[in-house]
Amino acid sequence: MTSRPTGLFPVADAARHAKGRQKMHGLALYISHIWEAAATTSTFVCREHSMEVDTERIALEIAPALAAVRTLDLEVICNSQSTADRDRYRSLLASDPQGQVVRGLVLMRNADIHLPATVDVQSDRVIGGGDHFRVFPSWQPYDQLPDAIRTNTKTSSSAHDAYRTAIGGHLVIDTLLDAFAFFHRCDSTLARYVPGTEDLEYFPLQQYISHDYDRRHPDQPSRPQFEAEVRKRAQQTRPYGNGRVIVHSFSSDGATIYCGTTVRSWIPMDFTEPGDQVARDIRAGYPYVAVTADGTSHAVTVDGDNRLFADSRPLGQLPLRSLRDHPHTAVWQERWQLAATDAFEYRDQRHLHGC
Repeated sequence: MTSRPTGLFPVADAARHAKGRQKMHGLALYISHIWEAAATTSTFVCREHSMEVDTERIALEIAPALAAVRTLDLEVICNSQSTADRDRYRSLLASDPQGQVVRGLVLMRNADIHLPATVDVQSDRVIGGGDHFRVFPSWQPYDQLPDAIRTNTKTSSSAHDAYRTAIGGHLVIDTLLDAFAFFHRCDSTLARYVPGTEDLEYFPLQQYISHDYDRRHPDQPSRPQFEAEVRKRAQQTRPYGNGRVIVHSFSSDGATIYCGTTVRSWIPMDFTEPGDQVARDIRAGYPYVAVTADGTSHAVTVDGDNRLFADSRPLGQLPLRSLRDHPHTAVWQERWQLAATDAFEYRDQRHLHGC
């Protein structure tokens, strides 16, 4: 058998190690069940009530995964350590992003075991058609959890806080893969491997149809991490086209968002972009012009303090073209909200993927 480094918190006790091996096997198996359930739901399109999204089987498959996470956390790893190492382990739970995921999942495990409230998940994204729909389940934001869960004082406040920051709104599969990765870092000998290899059993998960990114392995980045890299690369690369025409602006979370069209050889495409990114694009040599109410075009420039100007006049003071022939502010705001929250949409807007 190939020897492996044990990790940050090796489990020396034979009985706890055996239990840990079983629970890590179970966690990997339950993750694969959740993955499959999300790709084979009973979701359907109803003529009268639009789409009926089914996540019940997913919620049922989540329950044993939550139990396995808690057992690995408390009984296998924490309770197998010396007093000093237990304190060190708890410190890691509090400071490590994946440790915070493990801590936050305690809230849902306790709710599932001890409270009358059901542990439900939501899915804001569905792909597919006909009789085959794939859903992407995510945990409910903390403020939308049932009162019985939010007011449960028997669960530590640290678990409530961890849920707020590391669980709520995140994809279920991301959080469970994070938990698996955390325990694997603590003691890699708990995991099951394909015989004769260093490959984890059950991973990568089966590939299904996806339009952007799927995390299918504990070692892969989470969707937020991957999206952050996609957004960063999109911002560092000049937008597609010959330039952009600014026709409108609005304020969002203290930032000025500029809107208009990207100029290209055929159909122009709408864009929404924050002012600081417009400045970066101009510094990189990409042209922007602003069109005033009288139809005059003004070249947009940027000064040494990253302030935008149009013909020596602050861009924010320029009376931009009327919205009569363009989408209303609410439409622009919706487009920006989509680009601001989905890095793939933002990338496509800048680089016109698929056009």
